[in-house]
Amino acid sequence: MSKYGETETVLREEKYLAEALQAMGYAVEVYPEGTPLKTYYSEQEAKVANIVIRRRHLRGAYGDIGFARQPDGKLTLIADELDQHCGYGAKWLGRVQQGYKEKQTLAMARAKGHILKGREVVQTKDGQQVRLQFVVRR
Repeated sequence: MSKYGETETVLREEKYLAEALQAMGYAVEVYPEGTPLKTYYSEQEAKVANIVIRRRHLRGAYGDIGFARQPDGKLTLIADELDQHCGYGAKWLGRVQQGYKEKQTLAMARAKGHILKGREVVQTKDGQQVRLQFVVRR
């Protein structure tokens, strides 16, 4: 039997997380008060999350994947431990966090009056890296 595992993140803003997941092609559900996650195994301990991707939208997954708000304001990833072997492990979370940071950076730059000049995806030894270039609005 599998169980849900929790992974701490540095993510805090649900808006940017939901936008990043949607940009990755996932159907995202947002619940300010939280909602139960569903899993393949009925005897698994119930978990509640604020941002949810349902299992039917996750190829090969055993359960829903969610992010739950913690008392310190951070969002914690909650996923079936078996799903780490189905492509939803550390590398997947890294891509989610990268998308989050991009959405957050774009919003902050717009708020300061900057205009996106270019977006470049660079392959590094650690994987893909996104570089954003801005110009100041005059």
